[in-house]
Amino acid sequence: MTISRKKIALGAVALAVAAGVAMQLVWHPFGRAWKGQPRQLELDFSRPDALADSESLSSLPRDMLRVPLLRDVLTEDFVNYYEDNEGRLSAAGALRRIAFEHELDWSDALLKRVFDEPGRLMAWRGADGTLRYWALSMERNGLAKVLQTLGTIAPADTQLSRAGEIDGTPLYALRIGPARSLLLAGKGDRLVILSEAGMLLDAESKPIAARAKAVAAWLSDDAGAREAPLQSFALDAAKGPPKGHRVVVGANYLSFGYQAFFPGIEALRFDLAGGDPKAGTDDAVWRSAVLVDGARLPGQWNTAELWKALPADPAACATLPVDWQAAGKMLQKVSDGKEELATQVGQAFDGPAAVCWYSKSALVAPLFVARIKSADAAATLRPVLASLFGQVIGAYEPNAGGEKGAYARLPVQNREGAGGAVLWSRAVSSPYGTREAKGAPFAAQLSAGAYFPVTLALAGNTVLFSPDGALVDDALAVQGKRFPAVADTMQRGQQARTVLSFTPSALAPLVRREATKALPADQEALFLNAARAHLFPKLKALGAYPAVSLVLADSLPSGRGWVPVNWQQAGVPPRGVLAGVPSGTLSAQEAAQ
Repeated sequence: MTISRKKIALGAVALAVAAGVAMQLVWHPFGRAWKGQPRQLELDFSRPDALADSESLSSLPRDMLRVPLLRDVLTEDFVNYYEDNEGRLSAAGALRRIAFEHELDWSDALLKRVFDEPGRLMAWRGADGTLRYWALSMERNGLAKVLQTLGTIAPADTQLSRAGEIDGTPLYALRIGPARSLLLAGKGDRLVILSEAGMLLDAESKPIAARAKAVAAWLSDDAGAREAPLQSFALDAAKGPPKGHRVVVGANYLSFGYQAFFPGIEALRFDLAGGDPKAGTDDAVWRSAVLVDGARLPGQWNTAELWKALPADPAACATLPVDWQAAGKMLQKVSDGKEELATQVGQAFDGPAAVCWYSKSALVAPLFVARIKSADAAATLRPVLASLFGQVIGAYEPNAGGEKGAYARLPVQNREGAGGAVLWSRAVSSPYGTREAKGAPFAAQLSAGAYFPVTLALAGNTVLFSPDGALVDDALAVQGKRFPAVADTMQRGQQARTVLSFTPSALAPLVRREATKALPADQEALFLNAARAHLFPKLKALGAYPAVSLVLADSLPSGRGWVPVNWQQAGVPPRGVLAGVPSGTLSAQEAAQ
């Protein structure tokens, strides 16, 4: 018989679900024990990096493309990825073999029902930083026919075996590769699938006690026990099956593990409310919220002074409520353990910080801006900044020591700017530098044909830093009223609550230029051609959208809680629909749920 590619893709999860349940139903003493050797993984089942509750998980990728910007940038490639990734293709191969050997005949409608049931997908990052490991907890309704079909063949299949039990419930392994097996457990109307055996089993193939307890809770009929993963995201237990989609992503994952420096932001959440995802109605809209801890937000995340200090026309800007005590401790570690440094930095700086990228510069050379509490604190911090800059910034150039081959760092240049500002700068060679070495008085001392004029400046109560000194000069011109600020183009009432903005028309060409520079035709022809075929058209589509800003609610909680956010655009986006990730905001009541 012939099975279409669509059947195979839709049936990948059907195989896993049905096989586990069938084994449970017809298990007998002649079944084989699992002989795999799992690679134990370090995961915390109570704190997933991302979580998705959905009325229909199969419709989630498609429903994400309701947002025009995502639809134009991701297009069909995004949906196809979930059919063509390694894990699904491996499971599809197992399905193809089983279907061929046992002459199975499943209709598309039956297979589609497997993933159309309500479910929860939890994901954890791997060593490469991607969401590599996942657990699926769902109802297993609608599988009676599949169970009847597989009930007589699953015990004898070479890819299915018993891997132990969880609180009296059999645990099964479905081998989908030489070093990878899915784990399945079903109890009553509940089913749990784990993407890797090492998520649950130790090196001796025994269930890890704490994780086994979590899986038992996911299999439980007790709805409250199943909602434990929501606690890490301060979410209440759902009342009944989920409606639409709810996607939550932890800030620690989004920040590549740097959340310790801004613990006041914990997660982002996106909800598709209204409409019927199964029916494909178009009246549903994505809404968004951010989980914050008001007690750990410096200055209540008031960003007004930052926008007044930043030069106009950035390609993208983001502000962060930095924990300056944590930042001081980090600086202490890179400065020979000077204990007083952590205290000085923690006491001197105040409020959030900002980082901006400009099309006139490079992606690797953004501008950073932070504020100091008072003029007295700035005077105290000035020698500290000078010492840190000289100690931390700089590369050892091959000919900077006075003779050829004598490695040393170029000297720090100290100068004063307008308005009493003081600047420290040092040239650092790099093939990706923002300035050409040719013509520079120290060109012969550099190890590359380009360099970064890394610059730090203290102007009044403002600290500026960038690998591209030209951006610092622009910011100083803003201080002197000789250059427009970002705040000049903002509504006055939104300056304090706008925490992120980007201008696709400036960001897209910047990314394209940097990609082309990093992929020279004579060295990276293959990757450059791939970028031209796939990346550049997406950037062109992105560049057609107007500027978008993320604006917080007017008031933030004093403690931990969800806050609705609003995505606002300038002008009219293509197709007349909001060009942001969500096309609406949550009410305060909805955000708290």
